[in-house]
Amino acid sequence: MKKCVRKLLSAVLAASLMLSLSGCNVIKEMLAEPTEREYAGDFKPEWSGETADETEPTEETEETDDTEETEETKETKGTKPSGGQKSGKYIKTSDELTYPDHVASYEEVHPKHTPGNLKGNDAVARLNEVEQTVLKHYVSCYVDADILFENPEKVGLTDIDPKTAWGDATTPASKYAEKKAFYEKQRDLLLEVDFETLKGDDRLTYDKLLYDIEENIYCYSYTAFEYYTMIFNSLVGPQSEVLFLLDVFTFDNVKDAENYILVLKDIDRYYDQMCEYEETRANYGFASSPESYEAAAVTFDKLVDQKDDCFLYQSFEERLDKIKGLSSSDRERLIKENEDAMKNIVFPEFEECAKRMRALKSKGGKDAGLSEYRGGDAYFEMLNRNQTNSTKTVAESIDALEQKLIDLSKERSQLTKNSSVWKSEYNSHRYSKGTVNQNLDFLRNAIKKDFPAVPAHDYYLMEVPTVFQDSFSPAAYLGFHLDNFDSNVIIVNNKSVDKDFGVTVAHEAYPGHMHQSLYTRSHTKHVYMYVSGSTGYKEGWATYCENYAMRYFSGKGRSDAVRYCEIDNDWTLLLSTRVDYGIHTEDWTLEECVNFLNKYGLFVTKSSFQRFYTLLVTDPCYYAKYGMGYVWTSNVMNNMRKQFPKATDMQIHTAYLDSLTGTFEQIEANMKKTLK
Repeated sequence: MKKCVRKLLSAVLAASLMLSLSGCNVIKEMLAEPTEREYAGDFKPEWSGETADETEPTEETEETDDTEETEETKETKGTKPSGGQKSGKYIKTSDELTYPDHVASYEEVHPKHTPGNLKGNDAVARLNEVEQTVLKHYVSCYVDADILFENPEKVGLTDIDPKTAWGDATTPASKYAEKKAFYEKQRDLLLEVDFETLKGDDRLTYDKLLYDIEENIYCYSYTAFEYYTMIFNSLVGPQSEVLFLLDVFTFDNVKDAENYILVLKDIDRYYDQMCEYEETRANYGFASSPESYEAAAVTFDKLVDQKDDCFLYQSFEERLDKIKGLSSSDRERLIKENEDAMKNIVFPEFEECAKRMRALKSKGGKDAGLSEYRGGDAYFEMLNRNQTNSTKTVAESIDALEQKLIDLSKERSQLTKNSSVWKSEYNSHRYSKGTVNQNLDFLRNAIKKDFPAVPAHDYYLMEVPTVFQDSFSPAAYLGFHLDNFDSNVIIVNNKSVDKDFGVTVAHEAYPGHMHQSLYTRSHTKHVYMYVSGSTGYKEGWATYCENYAMRYFSGKGRSDAVRYCEIDNDWTLLLSTRVDYGIHTEDWTLEECVNFLNKYGLFVTKSSFQRFYTLLVTDPCYYAKYGMGYVWTSNVMNNMRKQFPKATDMQIHTAYLDSLTGTFEQIEANMKKTLK
């Protein structure tokens, strides 16, 4: 499969995907000083559509009780996958590749297993052995190891060659059998363990590790899976994050600086690999549209524009200043080598990439939903499991999503009937204590009665520079060097600070991303459990937390006005998630997506939604990982409150976080054991 760890390392770029690369000479303002960082989860995606209810609740003109369906909910039903593309014909792709002939069931990918024979210390030793082998396979290059860990050697990541700093960008179809065999071997070793004898986070890690390994075995079973989506997506492709990544390396000694220059030089090989991937993909019949290739080329053009005035030149010299005892001759040598690598390797490579992307425009491809491709439905099913962190099928996910929309619509109708009681509170609400620091201080204390404590830690704030304020999210959390609790950054976009900014801070910090990241890392000895956590898990928790935190700011607990705000908060995200599924299971066109969203009270046009439609077509499950992550998180919480009515929210939240980063089904099963 295409290498996914780049997004693991710097998913903050998804939060700033509308940034103009032409302004990257001021990125240093935002980054303050070079830091390694790993983002705990992307911000909740937004676009220029607003709900009709965001300004003020309106009176219902028709009585609706809890058992009746509104017109809104009636229209939601019956929008299940059609079972294939509308034209009746798949886009023609190469017969050299292998394709699934059906959508695999959960049981096919994850068959039941009987306990093995290894018990006690032998069982734990085998678990640790497989975890370490998979971790080394997952974090296999210098760039990954240096950014993810302050001391990578302490987690067993040694002898990583900086000459091939970026590792391999893709896995060619010819290597699929080898990759599959690797994971099959690790599965077989793990199945020798008597998992019923494992306790605590050993058992949790076993379950997640086996699940992930079996997913990888399935992923590498069909070579067509490599080519369904493009790498150089103009909004979230690696070219959008490369300059940010290069700025995160710190230098403690001359060797670090020399290795960084090797990282620069290796960009030539690494980006050539990705260009070759795009060319191979097009030749196999998966070509994207000329517009998408041109958009990708433009992102490289903007990178090339930085050749003579890129912030990285100054950044490199500032990082050299951190090296104690650096001689003037070494400093001069390193500065020259850095400039040579940037101007003679890095930027020429970006220029070459632009040319190669434009050459692919002649392929006459199109941006298409996955159901338009042979085997695309099986691929989307696999993506849905992995991105939403759930074992549920696509059909089950859509059912749950639509039920959530129906429930929200009914609840909103009921609340609106009595809006005269709480409308004043709703219209005057202000869910913020002022500045980011004031909100952080308030939330850190407010959540103590409902959420478990996290270890002592530091964080520091960054402000988004003016040039990025129109396109950056209101805030973002970044965690880097995951072996150090003090490596936390909260980025704030002052232009987006509004009366509900405290809710945003709750999402990013307490009790959201930062709180969860710190808690998870402090409650497991297994590194794999926090390096491999999915976006669906992280974003589901953070969105749940932002809704939960509204009650702290209201002063009235979870009043009707607070609940109405929660529904407002969910509506756009969940409708957008339904559009994601519609594109890839029912071939929804741009017009159909716009019509669907407007039917449910959102004000969008083809032009305002175009860039997000393109993003969803070219990056399947982009919204699903956010929306379904939240649906599954809230469902787990609601189920636990119903089954254990005497449990406090502190007990429920602690049980949830103690279950670590497995699938939502694994989490719920473990919570039941804890809350008995």
